[in-house]
Amino acid sequence: MTMVCRPTFSFGAAGSAYEIISTGAIFTHPWGNEAVSLMIQGPMTKLSGRDHWEIGPGKIVVVLRYAQDYDRDKKMLNEMLPASPQVMEDVTRQFWYRSLLPYEGPHQPAFNRSMLVIRGLTYRTNGAILAAATTSLPEAAGESRQWDYRFVWVRDASYAAEALMDAGDPVVCRRFIEFMFNTVDLAGKPLAAPFYRVDGTKSRGEKDLLWLAGYRNSRPVRVGNAATDQVQMDVEGDLLWVVLSYWQHTHNDAFIKEYWWAIATLVSWVALHWETPDASLWEFRDDDDIYTHSQLMCWVALKVGQTLALQVMHDDKTADAWNQVASQVAAGIKADQEASDLPYFTQGHHHRHVDASLLTMPLYGFLSVDDPIFEKTLQHIEEELLHNDFVYRYREDNMGPASYPFTLAGFWLARVYLRKGDLARADALIDAQLRGTTDLGLFAEHVDPRTFGPHGNFPQLFPHAALITTLSERQHVGKGFASPYRP
Repeated sequence: MTMVCRPTFSFGAAGSAYEIISTGAIFTHPWGNEAVSLMIQGPMTKLSGRDHWEIGPGKIVVVLRYAQDYDRDKKMLNEMLPASPQVMEDVTRQFWYRSLLPYEGPHQPAFNRSMLVIRGLTYRTNGAILAAATTSLPEAAGESRQWDYRFVWVRDASYAAEALMDAGDPVVCRRFIEFMFNTVDLAGKPLAAPFYRVDGTKSRGEKDLLWLAGYRNSRPVRVGNAATDQVQMDVEGDLLWVVLSYWQHTHNDAFIKEYWWAIATLVSWVALHWETPDASLWEFRDDDDIYTHSQLMCWVALKVGQTLALQVMHDDKTADAWNQVASQVAAGIKADQEASDLPYFTQGHHHRHVDASLLTMPLYGFLSVDDPIFEKTLQHIEEELLHNDFVYRYREDNMGPASYPFTLAGFWLARVYLRKGDLARADALIDAQLRGTTDLGLFAEHVDPRTFGPHGNFPQLFPHAALITTLSERQHVGKGFASPYRP
C-alpha cells in the first residue's frame, strides 16, 4: 500500500523540514527543536515526493517517535529497532494486557476497555492522569462550547484514581495521590488551580488558534483553558476522598503519616474558607455562587480529615475541631434548601434548579438515598434532566441551553439505584450509557440520546472512570453487601 506521512508543528502553523534516511525520514520543526522520526521495518520503497512510501507486501512495523528537544547533530531519533517486528508487537501487547485487572462481572469488555483508556491517559513518569486526549471537540458542532481538556484535572483524575482503587490497583492510585500532594501550596489555596500540566506546573491562560477551522467548522480551536484561574471549592474534597479510599483499602498508616502535612493543609484551608463562592464543578464562567456540590465536597474534605486525624494520627482535638466545622457546612446545606421554599435541593444559592451533581449527595454519605428531601430531588432530576435514560448535567447556564446529556451523570444515577437496592433499574441505566460508546467502546464527554453519537472531547476520562466505579459497586450489591458509608 502507499503510506503518506506528513507531520506539521505548532498546531498546523508550521510545515516540516525533512531528511530522508534509510529507515524512513526525520521531520523537524523549521524554527524550533521539535522532531518526528518515521521508521519503517520491512519491505518498503521510497516514492517521489517527501512524504510517500510504498510498503509491503508482508509484515511491516511503522514507528513514529517524537522529540521535544531534538539534537540535529546527534540525531538520536534514528535509533535501531528490534531485529524482529514480532518482538516489538509482543512486548507492546504484553504491556497492555498487564494493564488489565481481574474482573468477571457484567460488561467485562467495557470494563477492560475503560481500564485501558485510563492507562492510556496516565503519564507513567509521575502518575498524573489526563482528563482527555483531545482539545476543542465541540459539545455541539458549529457552536462555541469546545475546550482544551489535555490537563490533569484534580476532580477528573481523582475519580479515575478512585476507580483504579476500586478495581484493585493501589499502586497507581497512590502514585496519583503523591503527584497531587507535590502540587500542594502551603501559602495559599492548597490546590491553587483546578488542573495542572502533566509535570505538576500550573497552566497559564487560554489561546484561540484562529488559523484552524476546528471539527466541522467549530470555532475557535483552543489551547489552554481559562478555568485555570477559577476558584473551585470541591477539588480538595475530591482528592481527599481518594486518600480515604486508598487508606481504607490498604490500611497504610505510614503513608498517611508521611503526607499528613499535605492532608492537614488541605483540610485546614477548607475549614477556614468553606463559605467562599466558586465556579463549581461545571466551571461556570463569570457566574460564581455558593454551589451545593461545592459545599458537599467541603463537608467531605472535613469528614475525611476528621476520620484520618482520629484513626491514624490519634489527634482527638483536631478531629473534633474539623467535625464541628463539617457540622456547620451540613447545616448550611440544609438551611439553604429550606430557604429555597422548594421541596428539593437546588444547584446553588442563586441557581434554584436541579443539576446532576446533586445525585452524588448519597454517594458520599451525606444523606441516605431514602432521605425524603433527596427522594424529591431525585424525582425532580428525573423529570427535568433524564432523556432516554441519559442525564443532562443541567438544562442551561449563562452560555445558553445544554445541547446533550453528560455521560458521567448517567452512571451517578445508576449508582443511586444500586444504593436503593433496585438492581434492575441500575442495570437498565448502565446498559443505556453503554449505548453511548463508539464501535471501539470509547466514551465522549456528551452523547446524543437519539443517535448515540459522541460529542465533546474524546476519549473522556470521566465516564470511563465512572463505568469502573459503578460496575465495581454493582459487584458488592449483587452479593448482598451495602456500599460503605466511608466518612
